[in-house]
Amino acid sequence: MNIRVLLLLALLLPLPAFGHSLSSSYLNLEIDGQHFSGHLQLAVQDLELSLGLDEDQNGDVTWGEISRNANNIERFVRNGFSITQGGNPCTYTLSSSMINELNAGTFVYLPISGQCHNAGELQLDYRLMFDIDASHRAIATVTAGEAVQSLLFSPNNPSVTLNLSAASIWSHYYHFILEGIWHIWIGLDHILFLVALILPLVIGYRNEPVMRRSHGAIARDILLVVSAFTIAHSITLILASLNVVSLSSRLVESIIALSVAISGINVIYPIFLNKHWQIAFGFGLIHGFGFAGVLGDLTLPTEQFVSALLSFNIGVEIGQLVIVALLVPTLLLMSNPRWLGRATALATGSAIAGLGSIWVLERYWGISAYPWV
Repeated sequence: MNIRVLLLLALLLPLPAFGHSLSSSYLNLEIDGQHFSGHLQLAVQDLELSLGLDEDQNGDVTWGEISRNANNIERFVRNGFSITQGGNPCTYTLSSSMINELNAGTFVYLPISGQCHNAGELQLDYRLMFDIDASHRAIATVTAGEAVQSLLFSPNNPSVTLNLSAASIWSHYYHFILEGIWHIWIGLDHILFLVALILPLVIGYRNEPVMRRSHGAIARDILLVVSAFTIAHSITLILASLNVVSLSSRLVESIIALSVAISGINVIYPIFLNKHWQIAFGFGLIHGFGFAGVLGDLTLPTEQFVSALLSFNIGVEIGQLVIVALLVPTLLLMSNPRWLGRATALATGSAIAGLGSIWVLERYWGISAYPWV
């Protein structure tokens, strides 16, 4: 089979995936000698996915359903979260849970207090949700006196040995840069928005001849689009993370889905004309609110929060540049012959517009487009 036809099929491979949704939990611990206290916050939707809290299956988990499942929630936490010192388990208790509304949604707030009984290194082991959701991340803030360390738990990094006296600021940067890269790479809606903006610049529109432009002109237009998107989402990422501006997650995710649908339509029929970078900037402001969800609920000292925010944003940009670096040569290869360029525009634009429309139905109106899932 022709390599260009294979690439056309490859562009459609992500279609079965769902829209951007990053599952997060938050752990805060204060250590005082062999005693520790703090809290763990788990998203209600994650607990529902793991434990089936919605007893009447009406799509709405109530406080009563959470209360009746308190023992199941505690058992779930104890099976997936532990603290050891010197290789020996520490004991902890979970106090009565509460509901807490965060930027990322509704969470169950679980106070923790405990004690270790041996000397040695302190190790945290966190494995909640990883077996059913590979995108889940636990963000931890651990304080001991004046020392504060931020940690990220993932399926590939479920255990961390603490050394608060020698906590590396570079490790702090590194983890949040990686998280930013991961955040955009699992954000299919963000990726498809970029694909739909860039595709006409390289291939042209479905009902027009393939553009005969120099690679320099194409690179300039792509640079304008990517730069506009980067500047715009960086602005709102910072403002939203600092709680200067706040929008409901339902509204943000719905508009992001709408941006995907509209940009997909533009691939099939030109509606943006020569205003691609302006569109990228306008919708990029909304996409920034989507990126901010993972950071807005962190409880870190100011300077560490700012460094986490900047590191995360750098990671998003690295991930974005990797996507563009892979996408543009692929599209250039497929811009000729003319029939293949047109077929690529039609197939990809239709798929992106269709997915965006489905996500609008799901996110704004709550209509499931996947009843078999």
